[in-house]
Amino acid sequence: MKPTNYESFYCYDSKLSVHLRNKGFTCLTIAKNRQTNNLFSVYVRDEALKNELKQYNLNLIK
Repeated sequence: MKPTNYESFYCYDSKLSVHLRNKGFTCLTIAKNRQTNNLFSVYVRDEALKNELKQYNLNLIK
């Protein structure tokens, strides 16, 4: 099996992670940062995710 190259999006915001999963984005993994002990989720960064993050941030400003 040949590895696939992709850009990762590390999400440390639990509300944002729930939002992304509710919108249908697949979480590759949930892990804990060894140094800070904070949980994070990893998503594939593609155009759809970039657009959703822009929309999410615009809604936070309102």
